[in-house]
Amino acid sequence: MEEKLLNATLNVVRQHGVDLFVDVSRPYAYTMVVEHDGKKILVKVAADADDVPTGALRDVRLLSEFLGVPALGVASSARGRVLREGVVYRRDNVNFVSLATLAKAFRGSAPTFLQIRGRCYALVDGETLRERREEAGLSLSALSEMLSVSRETVYRYERGEMGVPEESAAALARFFGSDIFKRIDIFVSVRADSIDKASRAMGANAYKLEQSHPNGIAYEDKPVFIVKSEERREKAEELADIFGVEVVKR
Repeated sequence: MEEKLLNATLNVVRQHGVDLFVDVSRPYAYTMVVEHDGKKILVKVAADADDVPTGALRDVRLLSEFLGVPALGVASSARGRVLREGVVYRRDNVNFVSLATLAKAFRGSAPTFLQIRGRCYALVDGETLRERREEAGLSLSALSEMLSVSRETVYRYERGEMGVPEESAAALARFFGSDIFKRIDIFVSVRADSIDKASRAMGANAYKLEQSHPNGIAYEDKPVFIVKSEERREKAEELADIFGVEVVKR
């Protein structure tokens, strides 16, 4: 399954950009580096998004933040269920999408639905929703009855305070059009949190990488890859050339 997904991902990438780096010799935090629309992107390919170790995602977040590049996963399933087209599964602040969703995003059609754990919802443009509701002559109460939700829930949709579950989102799209929903940009960098940094600290502004080719990453005036052995140097330097960073041995 994973080999088929990898080959299919490469085919999609090559239709819309370039694969700059691929290494499946061991389970690294990333599978490839691709370039699309002038952006270099770290990509992890996995059969199921929840099979990716937490430590690997920690590496991905550190690399994404300090290199300033997008990071995302491509997976066939999440939580043991098929990852549907148009849905972004967010795990530990890293986005995972199906290959079909990735292909559409490459063509400029960003996904609408966000899944976190078992909950899937759309992010509504509250101001647009309010304008469309008022143009239709509907009160908050009337729309709430149409959606079978409380008036307070509709009010919170319009204030952007909560996402809209799939069933209600489908109804809103029928009433007011699908453009009332915000699109999710999957080509964005992610940030390492305080736990990532505290657990991986190896000096001032330097952090250990456990499932990557460099053994660590540091940031002073610019990012630096750290290697501890010659075994890692060749691939670390290949990555460094792609991202325009220096490699140092410590």
